[in-house]
Amino acid sequence: MLPRTRHQETVDRIAEWIVGGRFSAEAALPTEDEIGGELGVSRTVVREAMRTLVAKGMVEVRRRHGTRVRPVDSWSLFDPQVVAWRLTGGLTREFVDDLIGFRLGIEPHAAGMAANNPAFPIAALEDAYRRMAAAVDGKGDYHAADLDFHETIVAGSNNQFLRQLIPLLSNTLRISFSLSVISMETARAALPMHRAVADAIIGRDARGARDGLATLIESARQDILGLRTDILQGGETEWKEVSHI
Repeated sequence: MLPRTRHQETVDRIAEWIVGGRFSAEAALPTEDEIGGELGVSRTVVREAMRTLVAKGMVEVRRRHGTRVRPVDSWSLFDPQVVAWRLTGGLTREFVDDLIGFRLGIEPHAAGMAANNPAFPIAALEDAYRRMAAAVDGKGDYHAADLDFHETIVAGSNNQFLRQLIPLLSNTLRISFSLSVISMETARAALPMHRAVADAIIGRDARGARDGLATLIESARQDILGLRTDILQGGETEWKEVSHI
């Protein structure tokens, strides 16, 4: 892994201040000199870091008003770096509910359409499932196979607008998987639900496909919340002791 540059370290620190709540929405950030003094970097480095955060929608520079934090809805929420900063800053119940809600708003509908698509790529779905099943026994990458399974369903919906969402949805799926599938035991427990979705699509059962995928997504919500007791209690963010993949 390449060492982080001063620029990236500065971007990370300022972003962590923002997601951690040190500066709320619409709050003014310290001056470039003040930030540079705290972080031990030059004004040029701070200025370049701010440009990066502006591009990600996290801050805006106003003439004569300095640099201010933008509301969360303005951030590039699908950006991998923004996601990483938010997870580092502490996972909230709102984040989990919005993540799961986004999936529920797209994937079950896509699964129903996939079941009604006579040209649906059954072989690709079966291949993804077989790789998932093999991965729980230590043969292959479970997350990669799981992602292929879900992407195949959305692509197989035969809807051009849903297909356009695949890159954004894929980032969301990676976040969801990283939070809910944290051991081979949780992966193995999810296999029957994936099998049920695949069987419904193959059997042209649109309602079964929709319901099955909704059940699978809700199960992911419960897995996340079951591992993160702090979200339910509103306390500090801590992971339970788990064996990561």
